[in-house]
Amino acid sequence: MVEDSGKTVCHSSLKPLNRPEPEAVAEDASGRPLALRTDRRQLIKVIDDRWRIDDEWWRNEPISRMYYAVRLASGPKLVLFKDLLSGRWYRQG
Repeated sequence: MVEDSGKTVCHSSLKPLNRPEPEAVAEDASGRPLALRTDRRQLIKVIDDRWRIDDEWWRNEPISRMYYAVRLASGPKLVLFKDLLSGRWYRQG
């Protein structure tokens, strides 16, 4: 068990987990990711999985995203998604 530190938790000290981060992505003609357009271009070697989420369609700001689990040529795995309403790419996780 962890001892009680006695400190009061303030909402401003809490940080959300797994918040999407904007990402610059080069895509092919069909919209699939090809590379990350960072300082040094990182090619996507393999798309391991993809899935689409359409949710909260009844709200003012619905969610429509296409997710891709990818492996970069340099080795790391990551999850990217394209917000289908704004056309912007994000990195998740």
